[in-house]
Parts: sequence; structure tokens; C-alpha cells
Amino acid sequence: MTNPAPRAVAILGCGTIGGGWAALFAAYGAHVRVVDPDPAAVQRASAALAIACDIGVGGGTRGPIEAVPTAADAADAADWIQESLPERLERKRAVFAELEGHVSPAAIVASSTSTFTGSALAEGRSFAGRVVVAHPLHPVYAVPVVELCPARGTSLEALDRAERLLRAVGREPIVVRAELAGLVGHRLTAALLREAIDLVARGAITARDLDRVVSHGIATGWAAAGPFATEAIGNAGAGRNSDAAAAHLESVLAPLWRSLASWPGLDAARAESLRAALDGMGAGGGGVSEREWAERIARGRR
Repeated sequence: MTNPAPRAVAILGCGTIGGGWAALFAAYGAHVRVVDPDPAAVQRASAALAIACDIGVGGGTRGPIEAVPTAADAADAADWIQESLPERLERKRAVFAELEGHVSPAAIVASSTSTFTGSALAEGRSFAGRVVVAHPLHPVYAVPVVELCPARGTSLEALDRAERLLRAVGREPIVVRAELAGLVGHRLTAALLREAIDLVARGAITARDLDRVVSHGIATGWAAAGPFATEAIGNAGAGRNSDAAAAHLESVLAPLWRSLASWPGLDAARAESLRAALDGMGAGGGGVSEREWAERIARGRR
């Protein structure tokens, strides 16, 4: 049995990610209440909602997005509460504390965090059994995968309900079964970005050409079938079984692994290279707006 989409949703922090969550839930008809000190937060979320609907996200009836003053006001009768504040643990824990006594008995309390564990956020809370990390990719309404990670005390019933509610709004929840900093998506991104920054800093390739190698090259295969499936397809074509495939990968990749960037932080030269690369892309990422980016993602999924 699947759940209907949430009818009432609280968004605690409505920046880029929170606004994307607001747009997603409103696209499926939820009444979305937003808490954010920025007076432009609702306008930003509404603009994201317009893009979401234009690319075919949602169930046909848009829900309202409104600003409310407190987390308690937003959480009142909400089926789903999504915290998307800046990555400061004390601020996130403070807003979780504000929710005490205001969380409906069946509500899911989720965080978008990519830095902290659900256990750290849920500690001491009466609703700890319903806390999950629900980490999206940007734009939230366009990319279907959401990494879903339970806290230590999260009940199986709550995790199951969270999965079903996310599927009801067109998401593809992927359960991460260990509380890791960065979960899976950010860890993979961090590894790729470190090597990308290193290659550009060494003068091996320009930032724009590196983006093309990824977006027009390896990402096209990985979009159709992830890295493991891609390797399996290649090995099947070469007639290798899993043992032979592992030996082949070792022989081909081990020398590369030893040569990959392994620095733990940006030195001055690499930081300058990164700044130059980002400045060269411009504010819109090489002239691409969020709308065009979302449209490209949507076309790629069809």
C-alpha cells in the first residue's frame, strides 16, 4: 500500500534546498508552510514551483506556499517536516528543540543535512523515533533520488513511512544503511571534485573542458547505468566473469589509484585555481539558469 502525498508540510529554512523541497511538495498539492528570516523566501520557492510544474513535476493541483513565524506554527498538523538550515549543528538542534510538543504523532521529521547524522540531531528529542536524514540533490524537484538515512533510534515503521511519502511525490528514496558524513552522494562528489580541481590546477585541462568530459562523457554512461553496472556491462562484453573482472580492474586501475590526488585540503595554488574556474563559469554556471538546468535534467529522464 502506498501513502498519498503529504497534505501539510513544514519547511524550516527556505534557501536553495529548502525552496526546492517547498516547490516539490507544493507541486503535489501540499499546503507548505515556510519558516525563514528572508522575506524573499516564499517568492524564491514559488519561482522554483513554477519551474517544477513547467517540467512536469506534480499531480496537477498546486498547493499554497506561505510564510509563518515559527517552527511550531509550521509543524502544526504537518505530515512531513523538512529542516534545511545552514550546516551549523547548534542551529539545527535548536530548531529541533523548538518542535517539541508540536510534532504530530505520525509526522516524519527530516533533515537535508549532508554534514551531520540524524542521531546527532535527534538526541534528546521526544520524536527521535521519527527522525531521518532525507538528503536531496539540486534541483530538489528535478532530481528524483533522495538519500534516506535513519538515525540510531528511528523506527522501521517511520523509515517505511518516509520511503512511501517520498515515492508519493515522485522521489526515488535510496536507504543509506550507515551514518556517514556526506552520505554517499557527497562523498562521491567530493572524490571527483578533488581530482577535477587537481587536474585543472596542474594545467592538464581547462575547467570547461573537464566539465565536458564529465557531462558529455562519463556521466552519459553512468546516467544510463551506474559505475558498477557500467563495469559489469563492459566485462560481460569481454567475456570476463566476476573474478576475472576484479583482476582486470586491479591491473588497470591500481596504477591510477596510486597517482590520484590525495590532499586533504586546498592549498593556496589549488584554491586560486578553483576560484578562477568558478569565476570563469559565471554566476549561472556557464550561462545556464536553474530553469534550463532543470529542463535538461527532465529531458534526460524521459
